[in-house]
Amino acid sequence: MLTSRTVAYLNVDVGVSGSGLDASATPQLDELLKQASKKVQNPDNGTESLYDMWMASDGSLIGRLGGGGSDYSAFVQHIGIPSVQMSIWSEYAVYHSVYDDFTWMEKYGDPMFRRHVAVASIWGLVALGLSDEEILPFNYSSYVTELENGAVDINKRVLGMPVSLSPIHKSIKQLNRAVLKVDSELQALQTWKFWSPWRNNPLRVRDLNDRLMMTERAFTEREGLSGRPWYKHMIYGPSLYNDYGAEAYPGVDDAIQTAKKANTSESWQSVQHEIHRVARVISQSASVLSGGFS
Repeated sequence: MLTSRTVAYLNVDVGVSGSGLDASATPQLDELLKQASKKVQNPDNGTESLYDMWMASDGSLIGRLGGGGSDYSAFVQHIGIPSVQMSIWSEYAVYHSVYDDFTWMEKYGDPMFRRHVAVASIWGLVALGLSDEEILPFNYSSYVTELENGAVDINKRVLGMPVSLSPIHKSIKQLNRAVLKVDSELQALQTWKFWSPWRNNPLRVRDLNDRLMMTERAFTEREGLSGRPWYKHMIYGPSLYNDYGAEAYPGVDDAIQTAKKANTSESWQSVQHEIHRVARVISQSASVLSGGFS
């Protein structure tokens, strides 16, 4: 049921623990998250939005959901469901202690509970955007950028080694073409949405929504990461040696760490194998998004 019908998962671990907005998401939800934050008042400054406060701090970057230790892990890293994690957050001394309770929050953490209202508001707006829009507000162009950045980082780590990232670069270009195709479809649908024949063709809308929803699933592989089969997402997952640490292309990262220790021909061949696995799921996602599997 989760695999076939879930549009997205919205996660809140600790709603409020500080004064700064902390948000992470799978990349197709970046824009929806930003737009929702623009509609919520900063609980500590009534003259600006939550988005303004976010951008004034460290908010130019939306975190990714590769780390473990949270409820979103099963949804993203095991099944491949688009997800968001949000909170008003900062490090706080009583976290996971006996003092981490309602009394502390009422007296010190958020005495008027305005920050809790802000978190609930942004959560609600994201949920409304996902449930009320006729076409799912997913934008995969952010995914292309993230994949490219991840490939650049990996390339720096394998310079001078018998490894090629060309399969990943090729598959990213394929995904980018699929994104442009979907953008054209969306523009056409918006142009003709009030035209009677279009209104009588809900299957076209359903097909597009299914593709937008299932593209994230296509980043997973049934076999999972080598040695860690529960983690099936090939793009985002925890570090091999730190479950709370997030890694892009976790299977490739695992193989690189092993190869740098062993430094054998076979270990670097394993890195290349993991690169091909990543390229395969990116190409698979491109096919799903473009309708190649419809």
